[in-house]
Amino acid sequence: MPKHCFNILTFNHPSESLTFYFSEKEQEGTTRIHKSLVPDEVIDKYGEQEHYYTSFCQEIGGFIPVTKQTTPTYEKIATEEGIEKSVQVSDSAFSSRILKRYYNSLIHNHFKSKGCLVKPNFVRDTEVWLKSDDQDKEGLYKTFDKFTLRVQFKTVSKELELLVTFEGKSKIFKTPVSSLFEEVPQKAFNWVVFDRCLYHYDELPEEARRQYDHVYPIWNFEIRDALHQSTEAPDKTNKYKKFKTAIDKFYRQYLNTSEFKAIIPLTSNGFIEVDEKRIGSVEKASNKLIFGEQNLHVVPFSGISKHGPFALSPAVKIHFFFILHEDDREVAATIHRYLNGDFSTFKGLTKFISTPYHPDKNLAIYFNNRENPWPELYDQINDKDFDPDIQHLAIYISPISKNVPVKSQRLVYYKLKELLLKKGVSSQVIDPEKVITNNKYHYSLPNIAIAILAKLNGIPWRLNTKPKNELVVGVGAFKHTDIDVQYIGSAFSFSNTGKFNRFECFQKDQTKELAGSILRAVKDYVSVNSEISRLIIHFYKEMNKDEVEPIEKGLKELKLKIPVFIVAINKTESSDIVAFDMGWKDLMPVSGTFIKLSYNRFLLFNNTRYSASEFNFNDGFSFPVKLKINCSNPELVDDYKTVKELIDQVYQFSRMYWKSVRQQNLPVTIKYPEMVAEMLPHFDGNEIPEFGKDNLWFL
Repeated sequence: MPKHCFNILTFNHPSESLTFYFSEKEQEGTTRIHKSLVPDEVIDKYGEQEHYYTSFCQEIGGFIPVTKQTTPTYEKIATEEGIEKSVQVSDSAFSSRILKRYYNSLIHNHFKSKGCLVKPNFVRDTEVWLKSDDQDKEGLYKTFDKFTLRVQFKTVSKELELLVTFEGKSKIFKTPVSSLFEEVPQKAFNWVVFDRCLYHYDELPEEARRQYDHVYPIWNFEIRDALHQSTEAPDKTNKYKKFKTAIDKFYRQYLNTSEFKAIIPLTSNGFIEVDEKRIGSVEKASNKLIFGEQNLHVVPFSGISKHGPFALSPAVKIHFFFILHEDDREVAATIHRYLNGDFSTFKGLTKFISTPYHPDKNLAIYFNNRENPWPELYDQINDKDFDPDIQHLAIYISPISKNVPVKSQRLVYYKLKELLLKKGVSSQVIDPEKVITNNKYHYSLPNIAIAILAKLNGIPWRLNTKPKNELVVGVGAFKHTDIDVQYIGSAFSFSNTGKFNRFECFQKDQTKELAGSILRAVKDYVSVNSEISRLIIHFYKEMNKDEVEPIEKGLKELKLKIPVFIVAINKTESSDIVAFDMGWKDLMPVSGTFIKLSYNRFLLFNNTRYSASEFNFNDGFSFPVKLKINCSNPELVDDYKTVKELIDQVYQFSRMYWKSVRQQNLPVTIKYPEMVAEMLPHFDGNEIPEFGKDNLWFL
C-alpha cells in the first residue's frame, strides 16, 4: 500500500515550565482568557470574573506571575472497584488552550519581525502572507501567497502538532482606498494594508484614518462588483500538487530553520506519514451504479450511454420550448440540433435519456432588451397557457451570465426560475457565449441531458445497494454576503438507495421548523413502510443541542425507539487537514479512501481516481470531506461495521449528483440543499412554489 502523508509537522514544548503574567484588567498587547482556562492562583488573587488577561511571558507591573509545567503531572488512584488508573493532577500545568494561544503569539511575532504580513484567522490560527512569485501582469495588484499555521495537541500523533496549509493567493491593490471611494461603497472594503500591517477596514487605527492615501485594500468580490470587473474562470488544475509544492517550499525556507525551531522545536523531519492502521476504504461495490434494465457500471457517462437511464420520466407527453433574445436565434438553432441528435458528437435527448424531444414552436418566447429582459419575460410567460396534460420544460438562452457584476441583472436568472415554477415548468439555462466560442461544447451535452431528465422526475441512475428500512435526511446551507439572512438551510429526504422524496427550506435560526420537517419526513416514511430501523441525518456542520433535542423529543412522541445517527459533513477547504498519496505523482488518494483522524472523525476522499492508475484528469482534483459521526445510542459509534456503513453511504451519495456525469466530493444530501439555499433568498417571501418542492428544478 502506498504511503500517505499529512500536512502536519510535530514539535516539543520549548521548555518544561513557563511563567505567565496575569491581570484582571485589559491592557494593550494582552490576550483575553476565559475563567475556565486560567490557573487557580489567578482566581484566588483577583476573585472570580468572566475573563482575565495575560501578557504571557512579558513581565508587566501589577500583573501576578504564575509558573506552571507545560506537561501535566499524573498520579495513580484506585477506583471504588479497586481498579488502579492514572489521572491528571488538577492545575499541575497550563491548559493546552492557553499554551496554544501562547505558541500562536510566538509564531505571529516571529513572522512579523521578519517583515511579513501576518493576521489571525477566524479561529485564531496564524495566517502568513508572502510575496508570490506569480505577480499581476497588468500591474494593478501585488500578489501574495497565504499560509496558515495551526497549533494542535495530539490529534493524529502522540506529540504537539503544527498544521501547515496553503490558502491560495490574495491580491492587494496598488491603488489606495482614497482613489476608490467614488466607485466602491465603504461596506465593500474588508481587509486592508497600512504600514505593512493587515487590518479590518472598520478597525483601522486613527493614524491610518488620517492617511487614506496610504491604505490599500485587499481584492474581494464586492469590490469586483463595484468596479464591474469580470469574473475569473475557476482554476481546475491539480490543487494537491499546488498545495504540497507550496507547503514544502514554505517548510524549507521558513520553518526548517534554527530561528523558527528556537521558538517551536520541530521534531519531525518534514511532514508526518499517515499511520497505515488509520487508513480504510469503502466497499468496491460502492462504486457501482444501476442504469437501465438493472445494468451496472462505475462511470456514469459510460453507464447511461450503454444502458440508458435507470428510470424514465413518468411524463409521457413532454414539450420543450425556447426562451431567447432575438439575436440568439442561431444559438437556439444549434442547441435544437444538439438536443435533436443531428450531430454525431451527441446522440440527442431521445436516444441518450430516452426522453422524446419535441420543441413546441408556439410556446417560444423572444425578447428584445438584452440588458433587462425581465419585463418582457414576465409579461409573455404570464400570457401563456400551459396545457396541464403536458409536462413542459423551458430552454432559456440567457444573455446575462450568473456571474455578471451587476446584481440587478443577476436577479433575472432567479426571477425567471421562480415564475416558471409557479406555472409548473422547470427550466434549463444555456450560456450562449459557451455555445459560440467553445468548440468542445458537445462535452457539456450529457450533463445538460441528465439534469433535464432529473427535472422531469426521471432517474438517471440509482445506487447499487439493497433497500433498507431507514431514512436519510440531508441539511445544507449557503452563506449569503449581500443579504441580511446569513444562512438558509434545506432539509432533503432520501431512501438509502438515493431516491429523492421532498425538501423544505429554513432560515438559520428556525431550529424547531427544521426539526418539524425532519419528523414529517419520518412520518411520511412510516406511513408507507411498516418499520423504520434508523434515522440518518447528514448535516453541514456539527449539530448543537438545540437542533438535536426537538428531533429526539418528536421521535419519542411518535413512539419510535430508533437510533438517530448524525453525520456532520464539512468541506475541507485549503485551511484544513489534507493527506497526500506519496506513491502517485499527482498525490490525490484513491477514491473511497478514508482516514481515521480521532475517535469519531474521518477524512473521506471522493473523486474519480478509482484505482492506482485509472483517472481522467478532466474530472478535477477534489479535496476530501471531513466526517464526524455521533449517535443517540453512543455505543453504536464504537461498532466499526456500522461506522463503515455510514462512511460508505456518504461516499455513495456523492455519486448521485445529477447535474454532471462526474462524481462530486460532497454528497447530494449536503450539495442539493446548498444549491437551493443559494437561490431561495431571491424568491418572493423566501418561499419555493409548491411545484418545486418535490422536483429537482435547481439542477
